[in-house]
This record gives sequence, C-alpha cells and structure tokens, in this order.
Amino acid sequence: MFGKYEMTVRMAAQARTNGGLLYLVPEIFMRLVYLVPLLCIWRVLAESGTEGEMSVSQLLSHTYINVVAADLMVVNTCLSAWDFDTRSLELFTRPMSVFGQVIARTVGEWTPMLALFSVPMLLLAPVLGIRVLPQTLWAVPSLFLSISLGFAFEILFYCVTVRLRNVSWLTYVIRSAIVSFFSGTVIPFRILPFGMDRWILYQPFGSLGGAFLALYVGSADAAEVLPVQLFWNAVIWIAAVCWFRRSRERMVSFGG
Repeated sequence: MFGKYEMTVRMAAQARTNGGLLYLVPEIFMRLVYLVPLLCIWRVLAESGTEGEMSVSQLLSHTYINVVAADLMVVNTCLSAWDFDTRSLELFTRPMSVFGQVIARTVGEWTPMLALFSVPMLLLAPVLGIRVLPQTLWAVPSLFLSISLGFAFEILFYCVTVRLRNVSWLTYVIRSAIVSFFSGTVIPFRILPFGMDRWILYQPFGSLGGAFLALYVGSADAAEVLPVQLFWNAVIWIAAVCWFRRSRERMVSFGG
C-alpha cells in the first residue's frame, strides 16, 4: 500500500540532485549568507551587555535551528509552484491521493538538504558554541504539528491560486511575505515590540515553525503552545480539504 509513496519519496530525492551534489551548493551558500551575519549580531549584543526578553543563547539557537531545518519550519511544496513549472498538474493524472503525493514528494525533496547540510551543521554547532539540544521534549510533537499545518496552508493557498485563475506567482509572493513575519521563524515572538508576542502566537501562522522554535529554545510553555497548534491544525485542515474539493473543478489545465 505504501510502496508507491515510498517510491515517490525516492524519486523526489533523486530529482533534487539530478545535476549532481554541486547543484545544492548555491542553496547551501545562501543559507550560510543568511545565518552568519545574524549570529554575529547576536554575539555583538551579548558582548555589549544588552538584555532582552530572550537570552543571547536562545537567540543563537533559534536562528541556527531555523536555518538548519528551514524546509521544515515553513513547508513549501509543488503546489506553491502550481502552473509555474506544471509539476502539480501531474498529481491529477496518477491513481494516487493528491495529498499523499504532495507529502511524499515534499519529504523526498527535503532529504538531500537534511542529509548534506542539516546533519553536518548540527554536528558543527558545539564547536560554534551553539546549543542544539531542545529545552523540552515537547518540541518533538510541536515540530510534527508545525509540519502538518504547513501542508494544510499549502493546500489553502493552492485553492486561492485556482480561484485567482492561476496567478501563482502573485499568490506565492503574498504567501511568503505573510508567513515570513507571522510565523515567528525570522523574528522570534518574544522580542517583538508593543506586547505583540501576547497575541501573535495565537494567530494561525504562529503555529508554524515559530511555535516549535519557541518550545525548542525554551521561550514558551508547552501548555500554551501545543493546544493552539492542535486547534489550528483541526481548523485549517478541515477548511483546506473542503475548499480543495470545491476548487479542483475550477482548474484551468489541459484545456479545462
């Protein structure tokens, strides 16, 4: 039963490195370009004696894990590129669940970077003086809830693309801008000004990677984060499945 999905994972992983392992170098380089300056900023703040809602150690861990596990923090699938490279159109031509294909393909696409970048960076973290062990084991279920919610949002934004008659690039840009701020992955919730952290954690995007990272570095309590994640997973998945069923017939593809 699961053999076809396992094969999909393997094919997606191989496709990610069709140009060879050097094909991943530009992406690795861009992640390091993002990571290194931020680590330097946090260390400068530590030397200046600046105190805030989060310790410098927490900020370093938050930034480091966000970059190391970037694919997991904010899920991006082939649905985000719908009608841009036609990959997602193939999902409707195979005798497999569309949702199952999307999840399997995405997991396969994650595998090369996790193996060739994330694992080595985690092993290197102690040398750089960065703590990579989670403050609480509740971070593990929180990560799975974050990933699950990420897939639900992908389906929702796919439906938006269908309703806008395939304006996929505009949908992708809007989605990226919203998620970058409201997910709490780039800017931790606890350091937001004007008490914004008190309410932004409860909006749906706050249950993505930012919720997991807050638990991971110990800047939030599991009793506060996990119920919110469970609630939004239930709400967004129900909305995504219902809207998907209504939207798929409006697809403009293959002459439809």
